[in-house]
Amino acid sequence: MKAPSCLVLAAVGALLLTSSRVSACPCSDDGGTSSLVRDDERYAVALVATSRHALGHFDAFGQYHALGPVDGETSEELLLRAGLRLPRRVEWLGELGYASYRFHSLSRVEAHTGVGDALLRARWTLRDEGMPHESLWLPSLALAGLLRAPLGALADNRSAGFGSGGAQLGLGAWELGVGFDAARSLVPELQLMLGAEGAYRFEDHVLGRARRLGPRLDATVGARLMPSAWLAGTFALRARFTADVALGNGDGSGLQRLPGTAERLWSLVLGAAVYDRNSKLRSSLTLSWDPPVGSFSVGTTAAAALSVALAYGVPAPNDAAALNTR
Repeated sequence: MKAPSCLVLAAVGALLLTSSRVSACPCSDDGGTSSLVRDDERYAVALVATSRHALGHFDAFGQYHALGPVDGETSEELLLRAGLRLPRRVEWLGELGYASYRFHSLSRVEAHTGVGDALLRARWTLRDEGMPHESLWLPSLALAGLLRAPLGALADNRSAGFGSGGAQLGLGAWELGVGFDAARSLVPELQLMLGAEGAYRFEDHVLGRARRLGPRLDATVGARLMPSAWLAGTFALRARFTADVALGNGDGSGLQRLPGTAERLWSLVLGAAVYDRNSKLRSSLTLSWDPPVGSFSVGTTAAAALSVALAYGVPAPNDAAALNTR
């Protein structure tokens, strides 16, 4: 049985609480072109704690099956993020987590603990949001790249499944992705966001024979409300699509696609961030929920997750910041 989806929506909270005008949110996990280092900082570090509880599972036909009264599927994760902004419009970010996964039923007990994959990200802010007095009021736009290195525990013990749901302990495969995020303010207190990330997974042998996870596409649309100078709230809808897995026969005849192994997951996200532009500390809280409704999602786990994040940033020297190219 698959682990709950580890695409913790803290990442979405990070995407939606970030813009060129306000403090970056310290939360993130997997997927999404999220930012950590504010535009007036040189370095930043964050610790994100996430607890996830599975509600049930969607089969390959989109039918939802709730967990039984004695069944349980949970996971906890600590994610360490460290970022560098140099020059000002380019952010370099590294992520590494440690996770614990547990599943139990009347006839089966399963538990895994260990580190996850290492993620390296680069995010380039192409343009800031246009000003209201400009004739063409364009949104802010940033491009990002992602490299996942399979350092996780699942890459060592070969307990990974056919699919990619449950990436906290590793996919077992190298992954290369690109993405973007854009934002535009309707009024000073309300901002709309749009983001997407696509990634290709390279062939691996984590199952003892050739396997290639299907490429994935993440998309997020949401809104951020800023009722005060120190508080921001978000609401977002996120979708993840993953193509079928290809598996080798073990006889060298090549990979064959496995119909019915594709994944689709829809999630709702609520987030709140507390920050002060003059403070080095900031925090956030993110709640995600995968609606347990048939046909909404396919081949994955419906779960509820709560993430708490705390970040610390180091301001950029004034003289150095003035020299950074825009």
